[in-house]
Amino acid sequence: MKKIEEQLEGIEEILSVLIKKTSAIEGLIQRSDQVPDATNNDMIAEIKSHVLKLPTANVLLGTLTAIQKNIQFIPRETKVENYHHFDLKSKGFIISAAILLIVSTLCIGMAVSSFRENSRLQASDLKYRMIRQVYPGIGAWADSTYFRDPQSAESETQKLEARELVLKDAEKLLKQKQQETENAQNILKKLRKE
Repeated sequence: MKKIEEQLEGIEEILSVLIKKTSAIEGLIQRSDQVPDATNNDMIAEIKSHVLKLPTANVLLGTLTAIQKNIQFIPRETKVENYHHFDLKSKGFIISAAILLIVSTLCIGMAVSSFRENSRLQASDLKYRMIRQVYPGIGAWADSTYFRDPQSAESETQKLEARELVLKDAEKLLKQKQQETENAQNILKKLRKE
């Protein structure tokens, strides 16, 4: 029983040494500035000397020689090629991203439109409040007309606006005709003087 325990302890010691040495070898392989072959061979020779001192050396000696052969075939650099492509699995992701982009654009558009409308309504509210303060009778008339019947108030407003446009057009036409009349009189006076 003691022999088995001694052998197990020996194997544990060997394994701990092997782990340290292999991690050191891996570190050296990762660093490309040192030549891994010479340092690996030195470390493996040192490991073999430790292994030969233990009673289970013959078991691990074969493993160490296999590890040494495998280390010689490890390349210094490994090439990693990434291939980026779209396939059927990524179609759902692309569609989801497009839908999110469209929804985000619509939301931003609605927010900008609401902001503009809100600004316009605030300006109209301020104008109406100013009129109510300066001309309270007109403000009271507008309020009573609107609250009696909002639809007729809208049609009445449209009629008043249309009438105002007709009056402005008539005034403009009258001014134009007066100007033409004055021009014609000036031409007539010049012709009579000649």
